[in-house]
Amino acid sequence: MTVQEARRFRRRIVAGLAIAAMAGACTDGYPTKDAPAAGDMSAAEHVHALNTMLQHEARTMEARMTLATPCILRLATAAQGARESTASLRLDTLHVAFSAEERYRVSVAPAAGVPAAPHHRFVVDGWQDAVAFRSHLQQLQMACVASKG
Repeated sequence: MTVQEARRFRRRIVAGLAIAAMAGACTDGYPTKDAPAAGDMSAAEHVHALNTMLQHEARTMEARMTLATPCILRLATAAQGARESTASLRLDTLHVAFSAEERYRVSVAPAAGVPAAPHHRFVVDGWQDAVAFRSHLQQLQMACVASKG
């Protein structure tokens, strides 16, 4: 990892923490059990939340995530009627982005500057879902970094 990549990775971690802090501050007037703090969730709970979002958004493709190690995320995808494809993605280099074309599309790429595979792009209903999806992945990235230290 180059110095620039390490700096970008640290910036993403800081941004993820900022999002988590803002999400925690946005619970005014709502029961806290409905909005668990992202930092209080375990890695398994983050993966479960991601899979729940993927199941909810399944339209033409099924997708499922599992955590193979603290730093390896396995993504299994299958288009309707097709064989399942599995990819192992390193959390310490994983790049998550979203765009607002027709609806919000979250893309998971193996590294910054590398395009996401077509079956690693997921459509979610809105901006909040896209941010939540990215936040869960960033929390897993932070857990990966913490496991190395």
